[in-house]
Amino acid sequence: MLKKCSLVTCLICVFMAFTNQNLSAQNFSLGLKAGPNIAIGRFKDSDLRKQFNAEPVFGFTAGGIILFPLKNRYSFLSEVAYASSGKKLKFNSDEWINTARFNFIDFSMALRKSFPFQLRPDVRSNIFVNIGPKISYWLNAKGNIGAGGDPTDYDIVFEQTPDGNLFVNYYNNINRWLFGVDIGVGGDAPITSKQNVHVEARFSLGQTNLGKADSSSTLEILGFEDDLRMNLKTFTLSATYTFDFDLRESKMGKSTKDKVVKKKKQRKR
Repeated sequence: MLKKCSLVTCLICVFMAFTNQNLSAQNFSLGLKAGPNIAIGRFKDSDLRKQFNAEPVFGFTAGGIILFPLKNRYSFLSEVAYASSGKKLKFNSDEWINTARFNFIDFSMALRKSFPFQLRPDVRSNIFVNIGPKISYWLNAKGNIGAGGDPTDYDIVFEQTPDGNLFVNYYNNINRWLFGVDIGVGGDAPITSKQNVHVEARFSLGQTNLGKADSSSTLEILGFEDDLRMNLKTFTLSATYTFDFDLRESKMGKSTKDKVVKKKKQRKR
């Protein structure tokens, strides 16, 4: 895990060094984003991959974004979002299905490179690619398990001693902070002179396992199996609506207004 965290830390340091040289805080964009996602769990251990058959889980993400333009058609973006995803495992000859849904708060930053093109003769747009680190905090979870019939719902609690409750799955020695890398591609187009819409397809490569090497997932149901030594790979398709701000324009407007007020006072005298 130390190597994986070091990768994310290295990316953050590179971005901060790059943006410190190119960032102008006079211009920026604020926006809201939302969209569906598909997550699938991946076991690094080949024996676990044979034991469990992982299938995708559908979810969604929604949050806010701030974007700063840089030089040479680069931009720096930072996001905070709520994300719902999870895992779905089949085991015991695929007769049992264990589905768990997870809720996260995602913090991400990315360096974006844009390439202009003409969407229409009178509309200038951009295609972009971006890459950056992602840090997620695991809020809570719940799930269900079944074998042919109606699944049984259960709650998931973190870091508690199992007490034999049939409707509680106890996750112990987990990683609440999860690190990963985001890679995205998309395009944007203007709606007005100050408003833009962005559409992006993003692949998130989870680097941190849900559980540590000695983690456990305990549910007192006969035949239950689980393992938390897996990370999540997530594909997200999102739409973002942004508003552009230019502090220099507002300062110039204020300066002009002050001059007009000053002239009026002088005339009255």
